[in-house]
Amino acid sequence: MPQFRSRLAPWQQCTVAVVVAFCPAAATAQLQPPKSRADSLRADSLRADSLRAAARVRGAGTAQQLGTVRVTATQGSGIGLVRPTTALEGRELDRRRAPSIAATIAGEPGVTSRSNGPMATQPVIRGLTGDRVLVLEDGQRTGDIATTAPDHAVTIDPMTARRVEVVRGPAGLLFGSNSLGGVVNVVRDDVPTARAARALGGTFSGQGESVNDGGVLHGQLHGGTGALAWRAGGSWRTAGDTRAPRGVLPFSDVRGHDAGAGIGLVDLVTELGTWRVGAAVRDVASSYGVPGSFGGVVLPGAHDGGVYVDLSRRSVRGDASWRANDAESPAPARWWPRFTQANLSSQFVRFEQSELERGGFVGTRFGQLMANGDLLVQYTRRAGVPVRGSAGGWAQWRDFRATGSFTGTRPGVLRGAALFAMEEWELDALFGGRAVRLQWGGRWDATSIVPLDSTETALVRDVRTRRFSAPTGSLGATVALRPGFVLGMSATRAFRPPAIEELFSAGPHLATYAYEVGNPQLRAERGYGLDLFARFQQRRVNGEVAVFSTRLADYIYQRPLVDSITGAPVRDRRLRRYNVYQADQSDARLYGAEGRVVITVPRVTGTVLDATVSWVQGDQRAGLAWAPLPAMPPLRSRVQLRRDGRAWSVSAGLDAALRQRRVPPAPAAIGAVTCVLSASEAVRGAGAPSLLPAEFCPTEGWVQGQASVSRRWLMGRQLHEITTAVDNLFNTDWRDHLWRAKQVAPQPGRNLRLLYRWSW
Repeated sequence: MPQFRSRLAPWQQCTVAVVVAFCPAAATAQLQPPKSRADSLRADSLRADSLRAAARVRGAGTAQQLGTVRVTATQGSGIGLVRPTTALEGRELDRRRAPSIAATIAGEPGVTSRSNGPMATQPVIRGLTGDRVLVLEDGQRTGDIATTAPDHAVTIDPMTARRVEVVRGPAGLLFGSNSLGGVVNVVRDDVPTARAARALGGTFSGQGESVNDGGVLHGQLHGGTGALAWRAGGSWRTAGDTRAPRGVLPFSDVRGHDAGAGIGLVDLVTELGTWRVGAAVRDVASSYGVPGSFGGVVLPGAHDGGVYVDLSRRSVRGDASWRANDAESPAPARWWPRFTQANLSSQFVRFEQSELERGGFVGTRFGQLMANGDLLVQYTRRAGVPVRGSAGGWAQWRDFRATGSFTGTRPGVLRGAALFAMEEWELDALFGGRAVRLQWGGRWDATSIVPLDSTETALVRDVRTRRFSAPTGSLGATVALRPGFVLGMSATRAFRPPAIEELFSAGPHLATYAYEVGNPQLRAERGYGLDLFARFQQRRVNGEVAVFSTRLADYIYQRPLVDSITGAPVRDRRLRRYNVYQADQSDARLYGAEGRVVITVPRVTGTVLDATVSWVQGDQRAGLAWAPLPAMPPLRSRVQLRRDGRAWSVSAGLDAALRQRRVPPAPAAIGAVTCVLSASEAVRGAGAPSLLPAEFCPTEGWVQGQASVSRRWLMGRQLHEITTAVDNLFNTDWRDHLWRAKQVAPQPGRNLRLLYRWSW
C-alpha cells in the first residue's frame, strides 16, 4: 500500500510515467517536425502579401475557417470527420486559459464544467461528467482519481497544454467503453514524435490573475540532434482566495507545480521501416482548498474551517512505434490488410491524495497505483473500395486504497482488458465521385473489481467481487451533398461498469459534504446514442450543427436520501452532520442540440462573428413516469466578435446561460425547508430551516462579458506575445448549477488576466 504524507514538500521530485494511447491515428497526426512559434510567424509574414493579393481577387473574401480538426485521438480530419469534434490551440487557447482544463474548454459546443472550487473543476459533455467523460494527456489516461468525486481535481495544468481536443458524445467509446459523454485530450507532446527543428529552442510564459492575486509560470526547453530529440518543462502556480462580487470565497486558494521531461529516438530509417522509441516522466503536486461556506453561512456537512486537498501524481511512460516505408502508398488491391504502422505503449502512475481539516487533521487519504498498456496496429486494404483500419488491445490494473479517521471509501483492485477494431471505408466510387465515408468500430471489454475490505454495514451488504463484460460498437457515415456541405450520423452502443466507489463506499467524504453509501448490487450501465449533424464551409459562413439522443439503461447516480415522514434530508447517524447520498440506478434519457457558426464580417479583413450554443435535457424513470435528471446544465451560449491579424488580435463577446428550473421535484416536507439560507437564519441553529440538497434547487440565469487584446512581434529569431483578457466583465453574481454548494457559494467575479510568452 502506498505511503502517505499529509503535506506536499516542495523538494518532491518526479519518479515515473506513461504510454501511447488508444488512438487510431495518433502516429500519423504529425508527419513533419513541429515549428516553433517564431518559425510560424515568419511563415505568416512570407505568406502575407500573397494572401492579401488573393483576397483582392476574391473581392469580399471568404469565410473564416473553423480550422482543420487534426484530432490526434481520432481517425480522419477536416469537414468529413465522422464524429463531433472541436479543438482549442494558439491564440484562442491563450484567450481561454483558466486554472483548470474544464474551465478552459467550457463554452465550446456541448461542453460546460462542474465546479467544486476553482481547482476541483471537471468537464461536463452533453450533461455527463465524472467517469463518463474520459480525460487524456497525449492520448493516455491521467491516472488520478478526478472522476470519482466532484472535489477531486484533474491533474493537468492548462498552461502546459499546446492543444486541447474534445470528442463529443458516445462516439468517444473507441477510447474506452465508459466514455459515454465524450473525450478530452490534452496535447503536450511529452514524448517527442518528430525530429527537432534546431539544437535548442524554448518557450517561457507567465500569467497573472486579479480575481485571486494568482500567477503561473511556465517554461519549456526542447531540442536535439539527428534522430535524438528531447524536451523538458513545467509550470508553477499559486493563487489566493477567489473574490466574488459580494465578498471573498474562503478556502479557495491553490499552489502547485506540474513538471515533465521526455526523450526519444525519432525517424530511425531501416530497410524494414521507420522506427521511433521514447519515454517521459511527469511529476504533479498541488494543494488546494474546497470551499463550503460564504458570508457566514456553512453548507450542511461542510467545514467552517475549510477542507484542503494535497495531491501528488508521478508517472512514467514509454512508447515505441514502427511505420512501413510504403505506408503512404495506395491501398493494395486485395482484401487482406497491409500493415502500415504499429504502436506499443506502457504506463505506470503513482497517485496520492490527502483531505485535511483545520489544523492539518487528516480525514481521508487516498492512494492509487495504476499500470496499463496497449498495442495498436494500423493497416490499409481494399474491399472493392479503399479501407483504412486499426486494431489492437488494451489492459489496465488499478490498486485503489483509502485510509483515515473518517473515510467511507473502501479499497479495491480493478483489472480490465479490451480488444478493439475500427475501419473507415471510402465509398466515393460507389456514389459517382461524391465524397462518402463509412466508419465502424467494435470493442469488447472485461472488468473485475475485487474489494479488499468485505466488512458489511447496515447500509452496505453482500460485498463481493464483481465481474463485468460486454461488447460495444459504433457506426457512422458522412456524405458530401455538395462542395462545402456535409451531412453525417453516428450510432453507438456503450457500456460502463460501476466504479469501486459506487459499489463499496460506506461513510463520510469530507470535501463533498456528504455521507456516501455504495451499492454492491449495481449493474453495468448500457448506453445507446445517436448523433445527426451537418457541417458547412462557405465563402462567408461555416460551422456545424448537431442533434443527439442518448438512452441509458441502469444509469448510476447519487441519490440524496430524504425522510419519508418529514421530507427533510437524511443525516448520517453518527455525527448528524452530513447529508446521506446512496448509489442508485434507473433508466435515463438525454437529448439535446449544439452548434457553432462563424461568419466573416464583410470588408473588414480577418474579422469574424463566432457563436456557439449548447442545450441538453435529461430525464430518469420514476416508476411509470419520467422525472428530471438532477445536475443537468442549463442552455448556454457564447457570442464573440474578434479580429485576428498577424500582429494584433482583438475580441469581445458575451457568455450567457438561461435559468435552470427543470430539477427533480423536492420531497414533501413537514417543517421549513429552503434552497437559500441567510446568515441570520444560519445562526439560529436548531430553529433554522433545513437546506435542501442542491439537486432539488433551481438556478438563475446569468450574462457575462468577455474581452481580450493580444500583440505579438518578432525580434530576430525570438517571438514575443502579450495577451490581456477580462472575464466576467460586468462582475456578474452567478452560481454554477452543478455545484453542491451553489446555495451558499458564488462563482468568481471580474477577472483581469495578463499573459506574456517568449519563444525562440
